Amino acid sequence: MVFGKFSQIKYGIAVMSLFALVFTGCSGDKVADSAQQMPPLPVNTLTAYKRDIPINLEYPARIKSVQQVQVVARVPGTLEKKFFKEGSFIKEGTLLYQIDPAKYQAAYDIAKAQVLVADATFKQAERNWQRNEKLYEKNAISQKEYDQALSGYETAKAQVEASNAALSNAKVDLDYTQIRATASGNIGQNMQDLGSYVGTSAANSILTIITQTNPVYAEFSLPDIELLKKRYTLVRGDWKSITNAKLPVKIFTPAGEPYEKLGTFDFLDNLVDQQTATIKARATFNNTDGVLIPGLFVRVSIEGLIQKNVFAIPQKALLQDPMGTYVFIAKENQASKVYVTVENTIENSEIIVKEGLNESDEIILDNLTKLKDGAAIMPIPKKAK
Repeated sequence: MVFGKFSQIKYGIAVMSLFALVFTGCSGDKVADSAQQMPPLPVNTLTAYKRDIPINLEYPARIKSVQQVQVVARVPGTLEKKFFKEGSFIKEGTLLYQIDPAKYQAAYDIAKAQVLVADATFKQAERNWQRNEKLYEKNAISQKEYDQALSGYETAKAQVEASNAALSNAKVDLDYTQIRATASGNIGQNMQDLGSYVGTSAANSILTIITQTNPVYAEFSLPDIELLKKRYTLVRGDWKSITNAKLPVKIFTPAGEPYEKLGTFDFLDNLVDQQTATIKARATFNNTDGVLIPGLFVRVSIEGLIQKNVFAIPQKALLQDPMGTYVFIAKENQASKVYVTVENTIENSEIIVKEGLNESDEIILDNLTKLKDGAAIMPIPKKAK
């Protein structure tokens, strides 16, 4: 009896298992049929076309003063006074220092007196010469007396010129006791203490340094200039006369903020730096507000360049896998995976595609994570800009 019941239970389980397999098989067929009948995935597409793209090239740069002027003592003497505040902006011609003028004032006064003596001697010689000239015409004096009078006149005249030159020289030395700014800019630290005797050697002649802060240079380096020439075209002018093209240049501060005033690309060296394999370049900026401090590290963006006849697509259309960068293209209502070679990013989050695309390719823009190569899609074309 027990054995009979056990046989009945095994028979029941077998029947139930067979029923479950039949049911599961039917369900699987229904799922498969359902998957095959799923509608194509709607996707937005953009038609690829070649066009001319404005390009901005960015490089690290450093702000440099147009010139730095050393303020020096031109005559030796005791440094008596200082008339400026260190670090302030001063204008050309501003009085900066006073050297003790007593010695030079005395020399000037002596030279001035010598001019008066020379003038008096000259007048006397002139009168003597005029008298002797008349007497000589009347044969009242000898040739020797005549020559002596003429020589005395010419010598006195030369002494007047020499004394005036000595007076001018003394005036120059006296003026040099007042040391004035020879350029406008920010004045640096005072290098000589008041009371020091200055102007006798290179060590004690430099008193301070004036740094011109308007305009200023932004100096940077261009890598592989030949590649740039091949790849880009100037909006105006050409690469042979790039400095004449006056390309606009924008500066970004270390904080990433753009400087409000545009500069001008005005120098490209004709030599390649052997250590860096780059060419030195420079842009000039108006710096009336003093924001651009010499020595500051910034980034410059060169505008006015064009890359001709290239594709530019939204960056969001790009995907990556171990094989490289790719996009999905709509072909006959299917997604087709195409690998591309990209270059620099431009404005509006677009990126230039160098290789991989063809004219009129329909690039898929959305639902990218749901796509696979060959997936059924329903393209919704987007009008190209």
